[in-house]
Amino acid sequence: MPPLPWLPLGLLLAGTLLAGCSTGPAIDGGTPSAASSAAEAAAAPDAAAPDAAAADTGERLAALLGNTGGPADVVLLGDSFAAGEGAGSYQPVEGVADSLCHRSAAGLLSAAGNSTVIHNAACSRARISALGSAQQMQDHGNAGVPAQLDQLRGVRPDLVLLYIGGNDAGFAELLQACIVEDTSCAGDAVLRQATKQALRDLRAPLTQLYTELGASGAPVLVLPYPRLFDAAQNPGQDACGRLTPEELSFGLDITDALNSTIEQSVAAAGLPNVRYVDALEDSFAGRGACSADPLVVTARLGPLLNAAASVSAAQEVLHPTEEGYRVLTGDLLQWMEDHPS
Repeated sequence: MPPLPWLPLGLLLAGTLLAGCSTGPAIDGGTPSAASSAAEAAAAPDAAAPDAAAADTGERLAALLGNTGGPADVVLLGDSFAAGEGAGSYQPVEGVADSLCHRSAAGLLSAAGNSTVIHNAACSRARISALGSAQQMQDHGNAGVPAQLDQLRGVRPDLVLLYIGGNDAGFAELLQACIVEDTSCAGDAVLRQATKQALRDLRAPLTQLYTELGASGAPVLVLPYPRLFDAAQNPGQDACGRLTPEELSFGLDITDALNSTIEQSVAAAGLPNVRYVDALEDSFAGRGACSADPLVVTARLGPLLNAAASVSAAQEVLHPTEEGYRVLTGDLLQWMEDHPS
């Protein structure tokens, strides 16, 4: 594949930094994978199951990409969901050992093992602008974290995976309103209106971004945000710590509306090599943040107390766990097999 085009994207964000996260109908109301090697498996028999999973994932991905001449190069771009926030095993970023970018060696496609080289340029809290210009981040000095595309100069990707849009739509502000504030975010008419406007403003810059990334000819898969909660319980029931059933429903509406905006923007770009993966939205069904066996770092009291004492822990709340990323990876590979390019 030809190298990605390193185009200036800094102008994309004008007018998109609003709070809120939805326009759906309800709102109107480059590190190698950390998988064990074959030699390590021989020395540690109990690692056989993870190694078998890694081999299966790696073989499936290699077959999908038609890669027979060595490891496939996979690029991860975008925000915390691409970076692997919540999975632990965070890697140094630009020499900062405890970077809040939280690039994980246990995130998407990490189970592919040595058949894949993952170039993870994604960063927690990233907005669209972070692809083309430096992202300010604590402990990274005045220069910030270099633009994601600048970090990947010369890489010829076999596949690009992209998660972006949630921070531009004000997800952090929304999360604070729902979890921290005493009043319910679900009934906040101002927040709902801001959410609608935020996603309207997001369509044009997303479309431009997809058009520019797709110009390289490399396959770009645009990933939807998973629904982090299961269907809300009966009104008035304590469903998930500080999150009420009404707020859970609001969160699901927001996620659906954001994904709809992303899908519409991919369609507007109209490039055959830029595709929306309509298969990850329900990857956590039955095991959402409020379940007994969640695939998501929960918003219950324990994690929230940890988050209150640690910026790093606070970032992980309502992000996939290591197992959650494995589930997303499996669903992604299945979609690729069902939708060959």
